[in-house]
Amino acid sequence: MKCTDNSLAYYCLLAIMSGSVLAATAFAPHWILQLPAILATAPIFWLLRNVSVKYTYAVGVCFTLAWLIPTTYWYYTFMLPGVAFAASVGWAALVSNLFWLVGLRKKIGTLAVWILFTLFWLILTWLRLRLPITEDWWLPHLGYSIWHNSGVVWLGKFGGEIVMELALLLSGMIIAGVFVCCGWRKMLVASVLIVVAFVGLNNIVWNMPAKPIHPVVAIQKMTRGGIDMPATKQDIEDLIAMTKQAASSRRNVPTTIVWPENSVPKSSYNRVAEFAAQMRSLIIYHTTESVGKKVYKKVVAIDGTTGKIILTNYKQHLAPDERTGLPRMSRNISAFYNRHITAYICYDLHYPDIVERLRGSDIAYVTLNDAAYGYLQKQFHAADIALRAVQASTSIVVAGTNGPTMIVNSNGAILRSLHSVNAGYIQGGY
Repeated sequence: MKCTDNSLAYYCLLAIMSGSVLAATAFAPHWILQLPAILATAPIFWLLRNVSVKYTYAVGVCFTLAWLIPTTYWYYTFMLPGVAFAASVGWAALVSNLFWLVGLRKKIGTLAVWILFTLFWLILTWLRLRLPITEDWWLPHLGYSIWHNSGVVWLGKFGGEIVMELALLLSGMIIAGVFVCCGWRKMLVASVLIVVAFVGLNNIVWNMPAKPIHPVVAIQKMTRGGIDMPATKQDIEDLIAMTKQAASSRRNVPTTIVWPENSVPKSSYNRVAEFAAQMRSLIIYHTTESVGKKVYKKVVAIDGTTGKIILTNYKQHLAPDERTGLPRMSRNISAFYNRHITAYICYDLHYPDIVERLRGSDIAYVTLNDAAYGYLQKQFHAADIALRAVQASTSIVVAGTNGPTMIVNSNGAILRSLHSVNAGYIQGGY
């Protein structure tokens, strides 16, 4: 098929529209607003059938840049400009090479090209989640454009991010295939049926039985000093006052209280233990540990009935802009009120290796601080946390400095969330 300048402009426009829909739906705050993402990959498969080899890379670049540039804007707030450019534009340029598979179309046929494109796309996603450097870049995957749908998150139980991507890619392939073979009317019918299937799966997952969640309160509170400033004595008193208010209706119920990743100083341990005893509750909080000149970030759980620390886990993965602390791996699970609990810190929940450390727990508590990175990164982090919950078959409760603060059940459905960056709290559990 000969590609003229006019048809090239049309193909590039179609690719930009497809990428733009995927980018826009990544920002959407509700699963209904993300439904267009289900249809967004169909134009890409149609393009793989029609664009000429000469222009295929240009079309691929248009698609990947339209998708990745809007969803990686926050890189420039904490990375060096050159690194941010390499991580966003550079990755888009790399992914665009998959479009060269069009060159095999005459030899193996369009369907085989579609299958190979999907396979290599998924392999590239799997690799970049695990390779040094790229694993820290938090590059978007297609699942971020549909993650508010709990059914899609639940599918991740069977293979993580790549299965979420596969769901969107297969949907696009089917829609494009029906259009090529049967015309636009039947394509519309196929599109409606696929959307209905996604909506139905979301409803099914919401009604599936999940592990029970023990009564819990998650506090959202920034320190008075602002972003990344350690908690002061007054910050501790603020947290205590908020906790009393949040747990006032649960005085006679053993409750777990989760505080955000606000670096409670070691000198405040006695005050926190005293308050835990007063509330007869389990308090989860973030602090540091010094060993000589080495500093480790950790999350601890103080049992108010004994006044002792019953659980400690260290932060293994540090954010690229963290200047304090060294990584340290741990995998501790404790028994508390006939359930197995664990706790981790913020950035660790982004990485696939957290699944094995979460596995075996009934519920995990997470202290979190995403204050420096903006709205979209919070969305991505929340998506990762929901996925890790279903992968490890554990409930997760998150307390953030200014979000996300949420309760996720073991099926990946978000039961409660605080829809504000201001101080507040959420309650959950039976």
